[in-house]
Order: sequence, then structure tokens, then C-alpha cells
Amino acid sequence: MLAVLCVPARPARASTDVSLLDLVEIDYAWTTIQDHDVRPVAVQRLLDGARTGLIAYLKERGIAAPQVAVMHAEANGRGAVPAIERQIGLAIERYGARVDTRQLVYAAIRGEVGALDDRYSVFFTAAELRGFTRALDGAAFGGIGIQLAFDAASRTWRAETVFPGAPAALAGVQNGDAIDTVDGASLAGLPDDKVEALLRGPVGSTVRLGITRAGVPLAQPLAIMRATVVPPDVTERLLPGNVGYVALRGFPLDAATQLRGALERLAARGARATVLDLRGNGGGYESAAVHVASLFLPDGPVVANQSRRGPRVVTPADGHPLPATPLVVLVDGDSASGAELVAGAIQDRKRGLLIGTRTFGKGVAQEMFPLPDGAALKLTTMRYYTAGGRFIDGTGLTPDVALPEPDGAVRGEPGRDAQLDRALALLASGAV
Repeated sequence: MLAVLCVPARPARASTDVSLLDLVEIDYAWTTIQDHDVRPVAVQRLLDGARTGLIAYLKERGIAAPQVAVMHAEANGRGAVPAIERQIGLAIERYGARVDTRQLVYAAIRGEVGALDDRYSVFFTAAELRGFTRALDGAAFGGIGIQLAFDAASRTWRAETVFPGAPAALAGVQNGDAIDTVDGASLAGLPDDKVEALLRGPVGSTVRLGITRAGVPLAQPLAIMRATVVPPDVTERLLPGNVGYVALRGFPLDAATQLRGALERLAARGARATVLDLRGNGGGYESAAVHVASLFLPDGPVVANQSRRGPRVVTPADGHPLPATPLVVLVDGDSASGAELVAGAIQDRKRGLLIGTRTFGKGVAQEMFPLPDGAALKLTTMRYYTAGGRFIDGTGLTPDVALPEPDGAVRGEPGRDAQLDRALALLASGAV
């Protein structure tokens, strides 16, 4: 049952300013977090988060000293949702036209998600969700044509790959540029989903990037007009020695279909071995990653998932592998999530060698929970384990051959890519 919103009577605004949809939104978000997050969440922690979110929104609206009371509820959560609703109602009462009811609701939910202290849990507005889903599915979108990577050492976002001919390249963005701001908003502390949402927008609109290059901030932000961008999910080429090279950028739903086609074309051209490049691959749909791993593995485990309440569930290969050939997988610190699932399965099942640097270390999986108005919560709901039972969250995968990437490397080009060169040498020697 939904709690009833109680606010003092006021002549200028009616209680109906808070709609039934707003009440449902607040209640559903709270219940979803409590029921589905992978870790039990203390009620007071979420209430404090909601308060933090409301205060942050009110300050953004120019209210210097927002009045939002500390909220309390019973240990079992009873009374929590009415407490949040009451503070939203009081904010409307106090600040009138300076605030927007739906934005107050969103602020409370954002605060609750922030209280989880989980970089993978995100609240999306309906517009942000559309941008995120388009990116995950590899569909065309209004963007600037860069692949981002997070540099943990400097805690900055950088343009790892600038797609040739894309708006970013034409505006002068270069591989390795640190992106400090988007339209004046700092990227510090933002998760990748939010950063990508800031960069995407309507075709023909302009976005301004504050950039640091080689440690020196550019004098002026770069203005870039968004255009229709279709990121390449799979890049393929036949390298000397009849080695098929395939780089997989992410895991859209059809990743395995695309990769199978690339590998079959390379085999038809005489490829006798494969280098699978997962560097910079931040993941995507888990089901897609399972199907990709299944291209290289016979029947047997690929991954196992465990929720807060249920037993560990093992997912096997789908039973449709390609003919086995020598295999090397290239990984780096930006190989995460689905990329680690695939690389971990190949390593655990001793199907191929991993070359590069320690992977990112994302051993948790998320689910999307739509809210009634089209917004959504993306919450961490499961831990995942590699085919051999390893939990890699926070530690990542250690390559079989550890080799850092030199400055100035050009990925995928023999002679200019030390990690690829090592893979080619090992394949040529028969060591794989």
C-alpha cells in the first residue's frame, strides 16, 4: 500500500501537486533497492542518502541553506517512504515555484542510489536511459565518435580511441586526450554511464569538451557538432602468418553473431590462428558475453552468478563452438565485465593465452528496473564467478604473459603494437 503524503495546508498550492505517479515512483524505487541490491542496505543509510539528494537539488536551485530534516524509520523500514514523501512535500511548501516536484522525486532517488556507494548503480531519467540503451546495443546515435577509458592512476577520463572521420576527430580530439569537462560539467567522480550520456545528444547539437593534452589543458574547450555515429563493434583483418585479428569493442546483443561472421570470413581467407583483442572493452550484455565465449569453448561452464538470496547458478557454453584454432586474447586495465567473463573462461578452461595487463576487476552484474514514468534504476544484483570459480571483483584477471602497452602504441598494427607483436611471436613459435 502506498503511503499518503502529509503536508501542511497552504492556500497557494494544493496537495495534488504531488501526483499519484510521484508517490508510486518514490515507493517503487525504495522497494526495488531494498529487495534487489546485492548487499543488504541499512534503512537509515538510504534515508540519509535521500536527504543528501534533496539538499543537493535545492542548492542547485539557488537555495543557500535548504531545510530538509533528518529522517528516521523503524529498523524494518516501516515509515521510511512516508518520511521521504513528507520532506518532498515540505520542500514544495517552503520553496514554491523555485522547485519542480518530479525533480525533487528524482533527487531523493539519486541520493538513495548514491548511498549504495556502488559506481555501477545508477539512476537514469527517461532521456538518459534511451542514450545508454542505444550505446549498449551499438545502434546509431547522435554522438562525437570516441571510445572512453577511465585512467585509475590519474582518476581522469580519456579518449582511448577516436574514430577516424568522426566529429571528435575532425574537431581535433586525439587518442589519449584527457576529457575534464563536458559543457562545463566536471567528469570527476562520474560513472561511465553518466559520462557517455553527457556526450550523446541530438544530431546537429553542439557539445564542448574541456581537454588536457600531454598534461597541459587546452586554452579553450573544443566545440564539436554531434552527428550520427555507428560505432564499429567488430574490427577484423588478416595479419602476416595467416593470423586472424578481431577486436571486439563491446557486447551488444548480437556480438556473437558479428564475431562469428568475422572469424568465418577470416578462416575462409586462410586464418590458422586467432588474436581476440578485448582491450578497452568495458562489457555489455552478459548473455552476449556468454555467447561470445561459447564460440571458443566446448560444453562446460562459462560463468556462475549468485544473488543475495539464491544459490550460485552456473551458465554453460551454448554448444555451438567454432573449429578450435590457437588463440591469444589481448586484455588491459579497461577490459571489464563481459570482457573479463570471456577472458576468464578462456583462461580457466585453458583454451588460450591472455597477454597484456591486469584487467579492470568487475565481478558484479547489474539489472535494469524501469520506473513508472520511463526512468530506471540500474542496480548491482549479482556477483559473478569465472568458469573456474574465481571472484575477480576489485582484483581482475592476471594475464598469462604480462606486458604493458608502451606510449604511442597503435593498437592492431603489427610493429606498432607490442602486445600484438608478442601474440604473433608466440603463435608463430607454436607456444600457443
